[in-house]
Order: sequence, then C-alpha cells, then structure tokens
Amino acid sequence: MEIASRLQLLFFTILMASIFNIVIGSIIPPNEEAQAKGFVGYSNALFRENFKPAFQDDANGRNSFMSVFGVFFPSVTGILAGTSITGDLKDPSGAIPKGTMTAIFFTSVSYIVIGWTTASVTLRHASGSVADLRAGNLTACHHDPYWAHDLSTLPDVCGKPDSPADCPCSYGSINFMEIMEIVGHFRPIILAGIFSATLSTALGCINFAPKIFQALCRDKIFPFIHIFGHGYTKNDEPYRAYALVMIIAVIFLMPSDLNFISNIVSNCFLMTYTLVNYATFDASYSNAPGWRPTFKYYNKWLSLATALACFVIMFALDWKSAVIVVGISVVLWLYVYYKNPNVNWGTSAQANTYKSALNDMHRLQRIEDHVKNYRPQVLVLTGLPCVRPALVYFANSITHGTGLLICGHVLVGESVKQRSVMASESYKWLRRRKLRAFYDYVAANSTAEGIRALIQTSGLGKLKPNILMMGFHRSWYNWSEVAMEEYTSALNEALDAKMGIALLYAKEGFDITTVVNFEKLVEDNTHEGNDQLKSAASADHVVPLELKPIEDPEVQARVRLAELFETGKKKHIVGEIHVWWLYDDGGLTLLIPHLLNRQSPWDKCKLKIFILAGQDPVAAKKEMLSLLEKFRIKADEVIPVDMEQPPGREQTQWFDRLIGGLREDGPTRNRKVSGLGVIRESEVREFGERTSKQIRLRELLLEHSSKSALTVVTMPLPKTNQSAIFYMASLHALTSDMPATLLIRGTQENVLTYYC
Repeated sequence: MEIASRLQLLFFTILMASIFNIVIGSIIPPNEEAQAKGFVGYSNALFRENFKPAFQDDANGRNSFMSVFGVFFPSVTGILAGTSITGDLKDPSGAIPKGTMTAIFFTSVSYIVIGWTTASVTLRHASGSVADLRAGNLTACHHDPYWAHDLSTLPDVCGKPDSPADCPCSYGSINFMEIMEIVGHFRPIILAGIFSATLSTALGCINFAPKIFQALCRDKIFPFIHIFGHGYTKNDEPYRAYALVMIIAVIFLMPSDLNFISNIVSNCFLMTYTLVNYATFDASYSNAPGWRPTFKYYNKWLSLATALACFVIMFALDWKSAVIVVGISVVLWLYVYYKNPNVNWGTSAQANTYKSALNDMHRLQRIEDHVKNYRPQVLVLTGLPCVRPALVYFANSITHGTGLLICGHVLVGESVKQRSVMASESYKWLRRRKLRAFYDYVAANSTAEGIRALIQTSGLGKLKPNILMMGFHRSWYNWSEVAMEEYTSALNEALDAKMGIALLYAKEGFDITTVVNFEKLVEDNTHEGNDQLKSAASADHVVPLELKPIEDPEVQARVRLAELFETGKKKHIVGEIHVWWLYDDGGLTLLIPHLLNRQSPWDKCKLKIFILAGQDPVAAKKEMLSLLEKFRIKADEVIPVDMEQPPGREQTQWFDRLIGGLREDGPTRNRKVSGLGVIRESEVREFGERTSKQIRLRELLLEHSSKSALTVVTMPLPKTNQSAIFYMASLHALTSDMPATLLIRGTQENVLTYYC
C-alpha cells in the first residue's frame, strides 16, 4: 500500500507536467506540418465551433452523447479510490471527504483545461496535406471515414497532395488520436502522461478492488470464494485477490476494443454508484441516531436524485448490458437475502425496519377496534420456551404467525441480570423453529406478582395480549394453599384485564426441564445461521429438540406430545376436534378450534360441535347450524346434549372420592396444618347444584369425547366464595381421563361477526 501511494504521487507529478506541456505547447505557433494535421493555433471562432456537439460514426456503429459518455465515464471513477482503503487510513472520516473533493477538483480542472485547450487550437477534420493547407482545402476531405467506402478499396492517392475530395480525413481532433502530441510539441512528456494516467488507474483498480473483495470473502456470504480472503505479510495483503483481479482484467482486455467494453465497465460503475447513493439516502431516511454525516452540504434528496440518475443513465447508455448488470445485482441480493448470513452490519435496512414498525404501531393505535379485525393475541406462560415446547407449539397453532404470541416467564426471587442472555437464547430457539413469537421475562417476589406484571406490561399499544394461556397442572392435589391461590388469582387477573383465559390439559404434562440439554441448545443457537441447520429447518420446518438421553417414560411421553403438536410437520394429527360450546362467551370457544382446524397439524381433523339441547334438541341444532353458516365456520357435525339430567352414581361417587381427602373434616385432617388447601363443607353445600352439572358434563365428555384428538370446553369461572382447591377439583373433573383438553372462557366481548 505504501509503494502504491508513492507511485501514485509520481504518476500525479508526471500527469501535471504533461498537462502543462499541452498548455504551453498550445501557445507556441504551429508550423505548416502541424497545421496540416489540424493544430492551427488559438481561434475564438474555432472554439465556438468545437464547443458544439458533432458525433461521427465509427467501426462500432452510430455514435451519440451516450456512446461517448460510456467511453469517457471510466476515466473519472478513480475519485472514489479512497473509499477502498478505509481500513488503512488513520482518520477515514476526515481523510476520505477531503481526498475525494480534492480528487474531484483536480480531475475536473484537468479535463476542462485539456478539453478547452484542444478545442481552441485544433480542427475536427484535416487532410494532413501541406498542399491542401496552402490551397485552402485542408478540411475539404470527407469528414466521415465510413461514409460509403470499403476502406480496402480507397484510392492509393488518398492522403497525398493530389488526393480527391471524397477521400476521408486522416487528421484532426476526431480522426487523429495523437493530436495532443502535436499540440504539446515535446512528445516524450505526452507519452509519459498517457502511460502515467493508464498506470495510475490500473494501479488503483488492482490495488484497491482486491481489498474490498478480500473483506467480502472473509464475511463468507458467497460460497467458494473464502480462499481469496487470506492475507499475507504484516499488512495483510490479498495476493490471491490480486491475481484474480489481474486475470479478470486481462480477460476483458483480450477483445482489444476499449470502446466495446467501455459500456460494460461504465454500467458496472453506474450500478455501484446507484447502490451507494441509495444506501446513503436510505441511511438518512431512517433517521438513525448513528448516521451522522460530517459533510456540511450533504442532502439526502440529492443522494436519491443521483441514484435515480445513475440508474436511468445505465439504460440510456446500453440497455442490454444494463439488464445484465441489474440482473446480476438482483441475483446476488436474492442470494444474500435468502441465505440470511449470521452477520450484523448495522445496515440502514435494520434502522428502517425499526422506523417502519414504530410508525405502524402509531397508525395502529389510531385505528378503532372492530370485531372483523379481531385476532387472538396470546400470552402463554411457558417459562423458557425450550422447557415446555408442547405448550409453545400449541399456542403457535392458534396464532400461526398472524397474531401476537408472547412466551411469558416468571422467575421468583431471581435477579434480572441474566435477562438479556435468556432472551437471546430463547429468541434463537424460536427462530430456528420458525416460530413467530416474543419472549418476556419477569423477576418477581411471587408467581402471582410476576403473572400480574406480565398481564399488565406485556405488549405495546394495540399489540397487547387478549388471551392468557397456561398449562393445567396435574399435581395440583399436593399444592399449598398459597400456590393454588396464585394459580386461580392469575385467571381472575386476566379476566379483570379483559383477557380471555385458556387452560391446556394433557395427561402427559408439558415440563421437560430435566432432559433439556442446555449446552447443546446454546451451541446450536450459536450456529443459528449454519447451512446444515437451515437446510434441515427448511425441509419440513422441523428442528429436533435438544435433549439428553431419556429414561423416564413420563418425560418420553411429554417429548412425543411436543413432537405431535409441532407446527410445520408434514404429518398431520388424525382424529376429531370436539367443541363443547356451553355458554355464550363472545364466540372465543368457537373461534379458537376453527383457527386450529385451518393449519397443520390440526387441519385434517374433523370438527364436531356439542351444544345444549334445551327443551327442543332439533330446534337447537337447526339454530346452531344457521349460526355457523352465518359465521362461515364449517363444522362436520352438530350434536345437542342434555345437561338437565342429574349425573349418574358412578361419576358422582368418583367426584366424592376426589374431594373426600380434601375436605376440612376428611380423613386427612392435617392438610390445613401442613399448609395445603382444604374444601370447606359450607361451599360443598353452596355449590352443590353447580357441582352436579359439572359432574354431568364429565359424564358426557367421557361418553362422547374420550377418543377425540382435542376437546375444547367452555371453562367455568371461579366464584367469589369458592376456594381455590374446590375450583381446581371442578376443573380436574372436566379433564381427568380425557385426551388433550383446552378449557376456554372469553370475556363476553364478541369475537365473531356475520359480516365479511
């Protein structure tokens, strides 16, 4: 890099000398031979004539402003060479703007001086004959060398003193490429300037382009190019990239026609400038605090206008090569977009994502709620998502990426220091399984306090949960009275917050904490962007759980349940979803099964709906079918059931045995002393009729739904004077000996409508 910088200074000195040579030479009066070749000295009229455009056809066809622009444009691309050596500069933010503006100034002055000087002293067309000069016919030759002749058949006398008028002009600024050597008088300096300009541009490209390519290779975004990222010497020189750039340059030079490749090169540069200017505009438009341009006169709209201008010029220059360049750029972008490399560049796209989300949140806040736009937004209490995957998968089957899903985690008596780590690992676990869910962590002094905090603080604006989902614990029988109160109080808190409640029961249970291999989980999360994991995830959207060897049959059953509930599987759950709609809760008990039935793994299940028969079962069924048709919910069967009959002796005795050991005067009188909940005799008498109906419902559930894949039941609500343990016993009666059961209760707010 140091040698290249010194050589650039040397080349710059030679170039300046060459320019001064042209300026000084233009002042010296030309001799007759120079005049015959087009160098006639300063003339105001000649400058005005040359200032106007005059395009001439050549071997490549018809020329225009754009074709000339394509040849000229690569000569001014070196002004951005400083951006390629950002890593080698001590103060890039200060050096690059100064260097770029200085380069633009000197380049502009150089081209203007050379162009205007040449236009002031040279004719466009000249025959090169001194005799024509003396005869006043210097420009009488044909100005278009390709006008109508096969060049091989031109008369031998062309270019001689007696050449006819239809011979093409051989000299002049358009026809004679060495005209500047004549203007400059001292030919060696002009040749040195030409070589210096060529070598300077080549050195810039071959020295700086490999640096950018080396950085790209080290990001390992594109396959098979990482070998060019290797550096040598203490300066980390990319010798392999140097060789590759040299080979590419030689390949493009092999046609030996710079006019032919100029359009391709120009369009590549124009595409680069289009993207750079748009990226600059995009960064400004995002209003990210980290974007702080130091250039005083910077304007984002100028960047956008420049990007659009570069893009339009590409197609005006050569639409065929423009299509190829744009196509290659789009293919590369699509590859990076879908590969989604595990790198963080802090791009403007990330800033715009935040800005767009924030703006959408504000717009959403101004929109009034309407039943047609209702969608479940679920706060599911899972703890770490990886320890209760079945619960996460089931909740995701309801929202399915189109509704808000928050995995709530309450840690009692723990610090929030590990919050960021736990959130990071949880989000990686969710992303690898393509679950669109959020993770919310709360540290609290008690479970009830933590759940209350989650209910009150989860979400933002209109994106707040409207359903609280929990797993129904099988071990409630041995809970302390405080634990039961916390559990039931969570339901009351949700109802007070106008949230629906849902309890999911599974005889297997949900917690697999004891077999989660956290070390493997963290390792797999670390390689979240690994191609092998991505290909495995994209094949059938299933990523295996990170588990230790399992010996406990109960835990094995919980793992199988999680695999059964996992969304995105090619296998589907076969069976029936039974919906027991016993109370009008706004329609939530109907909506949730309908949403489950629309997506895998529940989409192959039949949907049966059980309703209260009332006094006229036929009329009740007909009314329900009409209601479902208006709601546009397809049910395979509607079955009225009689809840007015008293329960049978078998199930009554079963319930008596269930609560027998829980009564305050029962055989285990020491429960209360041990801090366990007990059922008071007064509430047994007070809620006797209500309990009888729940026992009757248990009978019907066992009769009709014991073989279903999923049973959805309208959940009874806890009463004011009902103890937590008695309420838990009532819920147990609806779920015990049943397959997976979802107890749901809405807030009486309508979630279904007749209207589209």
